Amino acid sequence: EFTVSKAAGVCISDLVSDVVSETINSFSPLVGAISYDGHYRPLLAVQVTKVVDGVVIGCLMNRVIGDDGSFWHFVESWSELSARAKTITRPPVTERPPIHKEVGRIWFTASEKNMDRTLPPPFKQSCGSVSSLQAITALLWRSMMRAKNLSTELITLCVMNVGCRSRLEPPLPEEYFGNCVQPLMVHAKVGELLGHDLGWAGRALHCGIAAQTPDAVRNRAKGWVKMPYTYGNSRPVPNIIVVGGSPREDIFGIDFGWGTGFAVLSGPGSKFDGRIAAFPGKCGSGSIDLQVCLAPQYLSSLESDEELLDALNAT
Repeated sequence: EFTVSKAAGVCISDLVSDVVSETINSFSPLVGAISYDGHYRPLLAVQVTKVVDGVVIGCLMNRVIGDDGSFWHFVESWSELSARAKTITRPPVTERPPIHKEVGRIWFTASEKNMDRTLPPPFKQSCGSVSSLQAITALLWRSMMRAKNLSTELITLCVMNVGCRSRLEPPLPEEYFGNCVQPLMVHAKVGELLGHDLGWAGRALHCGIAAQTPDAVRNRAKGWVKMPYTYGNSRPVPNIIVVGGSPREDIFGIDFGWGTGFAVLSGPGSKFDGRIAAFPGKCGSGSIDLQVCLAPQYLSSLESDEELLDALNAT
C-alpha cells in the first residue's frame, strides 16, 4: 500500500524536537497493526508526506516478511532505484537454507558461574570485549531499573535481538531477505544488577550474545519448529527493557536523490515503557542515536541518575 499526503504548517524540526507527540503517528501507515493483521491488511505500507521543508517517509513492514536488516536492505535498494540507478547494488537473496526460521527464545542468567564456566572455551576470553551498544545498553538497563525503584528480589530482563546470519555455518549472506534473528533474554535479580558495577552488566550482555554459537542457534530453531509459539500483546512490564534496531545499518547512506536524510524516528509501534531503539548517529564515526521510552512517572528519576549523568558528561 502506497499513499501520499501533505501536512500543512509542519516542519521537520517540529517532528524531531517533539518525538513523543501524537502528531508523529499521522506520518506512520497502518498505526496499531500487528503481524497477524497481514492476513487481510498489506504486508508493506509506505506513506510519503510532504511537509513545509522536506519529505517524511513512513514505512511499516510485517515481520512475516523480514527482520530489521531486511527492512533497511529494502529501503536502500528502493532509494537506489529512486535515484535512477539501473540496478541495485545488493540484490536480495531469497533462497531458504534447510532451517530458515531462525527464531527461538534464548535465556541467559547473568551470573559469574554462567559467564565464566558455561561458555564454550573460544568465547570465554571474548567476554571482556564489550561493544559500544552493549555498554550503553547496560548503562540504561541499570539506570532505568534504579529509576523505577523496584524490589531487589524481582527478576529483571533485558531483551535484545541477536542477528544470526553470520552465526550459522555456513553463514547466510547479509543480503539474505527474511527473518534471521533470535530474541536474547538476559535476566538477573534487580539487586544483583545494581549491586555489581557497570562492567558486570555489560559483560553479562556480551557473554549472552557470545554464547550463541552455530549449534546453539540451530538447536533453538529446531526446538521452535517442534513447539512453536508467538508473542502476544501485553501491557508494558516495569522490570523489562527491550532493545531494538542496530547502529550498524548505513541509514544515513540512503539517498533517494534528494540528499542525506535528516533523522530517523521510530513509529508508534515501537514506543512503550522500557523500549530502546538504536540507530547510527548522523555524525558518523561510530556514533549511536538512542531513542529511549520511559513512563512519565520515572523520567525525573532517570534524568537525575548519577551514573547516567556521569557517563553523559564524559562524552
